[in-house]
Amino acid sequence: MNVLRRTKVATLLFSLAGLLLSGYLTYWNYFGHSCHQNPLSWMVSCGGPKRVLIFGQPTCVYGFFMFLAVAIVALVGIRKVSSVGITKALLVLGLLGTAFSGSLAIYELWFLKIQFTGLPACVYGFVLYVGILMSSMIALRHIRLNSTASTS
Repeated sequence: MNVLRRTKVATLLFSLAGLLLSGYLTYWNYFGHSCHQNPLSWMVSCGGPKRVLIFGQPTCVYGFFMFLAVAIVALVGIRKVSSVGITKALLVLGLLGTAFSGSLAIYELWFLKIQFTGLPACVYGFVLYVGILMSSMIALRHIRLNSTASTS
């Protein structure tokens, strides 16, 4: 398996882990008693007693759709291994996701000073998006190195 395909598969795996995490938290926000009373609250904590909402929706909902977008683009990228446009799209999604989850983690930890029972969910999302960002940066660097090598 070449470098580009491996980076796209890694991106897909990061996004699937993010889909599981954010989907799980979305379920507990909408259908469970509350997100902070879910069975895995000792490991994944979300918002403490007050939910953090954006436009009236829990933040995990936005995370779910962002991870879904990454998964779709990564699946397309696996089929078209050498596509520069898809790699750049994954890089942009990785940057947006890293900024989104990182800013939410900072907001929850330092501004709201929420007492978490486990690691905040936004921190998990941040780690997954950093993985997406790094794998897309590796892929883009590989594409650029190959294009300069072929032109010389």
